[in-house]
Amino acid sequence: MQNITYIDDSLKQENASQYILSIRHATDGLSFCIHDGNNRLLAFSFQPFHLSESDENALIAQTIQAIGNEPLLNLRYKKVYVLSCNRNKQLVPEEFFNKNTIADLYHLSLPLPSNHVLLYRKIPNKNYYLVEALPRHFIQFLNNRYASSLIVVNSAYPFIIYSLSNILFNTPYLFIDIHEQYFDMLISRNDKISLFNTYTFHSVHDIAYYALNGLEHCLLDKENLQSVISGNGVNKSTFINSMQKYIPNISILNYAPLSQLVKHNELNNSMFIHLLNIHKCE
Repeated sequence: MQNITYIDDSLKQENASQYILSIRHATDGLSFCIHDGNNRLLAFSFQPFHLSESDENALIAQTIQAIGNEPLLNLRYKKVYVLSCNRNKQLVPEEFFNKNTIADLYHLSLPLPSNHVLLYRKIPNKNYYLVEALPRHFIQFLNNRYASSLIVVNSAYPFIIYSLSNILFNTPYLFIDIHEQYFDMLISRNDKISLFNTYTFHSVHDIAYYALNGLEHCLLDKENLQSVISGNGVNKSTFINSMQKYIPNISILNYAPLSQLVKHNELNNSMFIHLLNIHKCE
């Protein structure tokens, strides 16, 4: 996807302190959006990255450079959300969460380098914490840039919140959010999380395999299953046709207002839906 930029005529840089800035950084690029106090989208931008592989150091360096070079990202905002598309994270039930031992719990299954900072945030109105680790110098850069208005969360945070707020009681749900090199999957039943995990994939068949395996693990029948998928590549007919061979009742999560404002043939608004909604999560 090429560079995409939309700026509403009503955006005034001198009013930035009244706006909410949301930034998403991932191996596929840096994107951001700006909303005013009435939830109106004032700006959206996507700048692609061309990283040959998942190299955290290269990703952070390019993210810092992109933020420094964009004038709209160097203003003082009312609130700033930074979404890290990081495959390494844990969803920890509240009864197992302890600030004094969470690092040890995290390190049992995921790497925790000495130059990283452990970040955690409670899922609103739910008994879970989302935990991840990011490079210390990157967090320091963001703190210096945005100070007290800053909230750094994993991109799975708005994904989980959306998923749990859009379910019907006594109906099994499968939620999938696809990134460039991995996808997040959440399975719920009776308003509770049955499974949350992250998987590396190479094809749509990998996604279907992990989904079916997760459903089997959770002892869920596909007959009444409702499936909601968002992210990279979901609007391609080949993707839908392939997934429908394995998974029933699929809905694709899109953000139609972005496509109405931004006229671009390559735009996949589903890829940015959680970026565009993170400011509504709290």
